[in-house]
Amino acid sequence: RDWSSDVCSSDLIWKYRLDMMDTQNVLIPKEAELLSAQMQGDDLMLWALVNPDEPKRVRTIEIIGTGNPCANVKRKHISTAQMGALVWHVFERD
Repeated sequence: RDWSSDVCSSDLIWKYRLDMMDTQNVLIPKEAELLSAQMQGDDLMLWALVNPDEPKRVRTIEIIGTGNPCANVKRKHISTAQMGALVWHVFERD
């Protein structure tokens, strides 16, 4: 396969460490595709497909534990991650 002509040739996968808090803002390239969130060691990480040359914008990320209340707002599920007996659901808020 000729990787030089791949559609994603200018994109990279970057990871961002998330703080264990309900809501946080993450500065990410404007058109980044949020791929997954998983535990890596003791840290909750977010992976995104990015074009590093794009301008950056703030994306609002929510982490909601199973059984915890959450506001009735528009959000997109990114991933679910487990940390021992705890289960976290990671969303991007619109």
